[in-house]
Amino acid sequence: MKVRCPHCGAEFEAREEGIVVCPYCGFQIKLGESRTFTYPLRVENPWNVLASFIRLQRLSPADVEWKARIIERELLYVPFYVFFVKAKGVARRGIISKEGAGHVEFFNYATVPAVEGFDELVNYPLPVRGRKYFDGHVKSKLLEKTVEASEAVKRLRDELRNVLKNEARRYFHWSNVEVGMTTFDVHLDGLVYYPIWRIRYKYSFFTYLAYVDGADGRVPYAEFPVSPIKRMTNLSLGFLLLASGFLIGRFLYSYGVTAPIGSVATAIWASYPSLKRAFMVRGRVSEHRLLSEVAGDYIPEDEVFKAIRRFLR
Repeated sequence: MKVRCPHCGAEFEAREEGIVVCPYCGFQIKLGESRTFTYPLRVENPWNVLASFIRLQRLSPADVEWKARIIERELLYVPFYVFFVKAKGVARRGIISKEGAGHVEFFNYATVPAVEGFDELVNYPLPVRGRKYFDGHVKSKLLEKTVEASEAVKRLRDELRNVLKNEARRYFHWSNVEVGMTTFDVHLDGLVYYPIWRIRYKYSFFTYLAYVDGADGRVPYAEFPVSPIKRMTNLSLGFLLLASGFLIGRFLYSYGVTAPIGSVATAIWASYPSLKRAFMVRGRVSEHRLLSEVAGDYIPEDEVFKAIRRFLR
């Protein structure tokens, strides 16, 4: 649709509703009757928040706060679609042959960024308090809506399917889960322009990305360097487990072929997490979701005792 800027008088093409920015003078214009909200900015120094959060990660080096160099620190008001979702699914175990059946449900608000390039923030839980109607005035960069609500619903459906899968894994203690969604009712509650700090920093030879919540200081997504010392610890542990498996297999060879094969296979399985982290230079973590890199996080010494107990069974 054609829009005339009330500030400079220029005409330009815009979407049907929401907040648009005049490409000629930068004036922000509210279109349509959509429920549009925002949150006040309360976090002025996001690097201190991010550095403190990274220090809590087991695999991160202790000197990130002092040795990292900030490349980009920008406050963005990111548009989010806010949906109320009622989703029900039937979870089944297995990949080839489906066994068992369990019901999983999701009844809550869910969010999807209404702009490209923020996939890490899908289903980010916004605070319950502090929301207010948006008048279009911000002191930083406001991102225009580029994703239609229908496309956001498709992304949300895929995201919630994974949420239900994880719920089934935790509740039923299943490893391989498939979920068929029998119910997926979505209601658009409104559009929220939410303050998000985007930070890019360099540590050693690599650049890392992080987002810090500008309203309450949470860290929705952060990449961090993995300490070389801890990588070497994992490498040593991995090779130690492999060597132990081969030595025990050689010792058990006189009892038959099956015992050595089982010993070596167990050693490979036990050493895989350590060897994986030994070659990982970038970790990923989030305060509101459990990423795969963090879900398998552990203290290497604990794995040694677990592996020993498995061998002695």
